Amino acid sequence: MKRGSESILALAAAALVVGALLYFLDGNTAQTEHTDGGSVTEAVAAAAGARVLPTDPKLKVEPK
Repeated sequence: MKRGSESILALAAAALVVGALLYFLDGNTAQTEHTDGGSVTEAVAAAAGARVLPTDPKLKVEPK
C-alpha cells in the first residue's frame, strides 16, 4: 500500500474506535433521564405569557 492510504486507514480506524466509545459510554444517559413533559411545556408557556390548550376533538363529519 502507499503511505497516504495507510494514513487514511489509520484515521478511519481511530474514528471508528472513538465513535464506538462515545456510543457505549455516553449512549445510556439519554435513555435514563425522564421529565414530566406536560409540566415543562406549561411552565415555559406561562413564562412567555401564553396558555397551553388541548387539541380540538375531531368533527363527526369532516369537511372536504
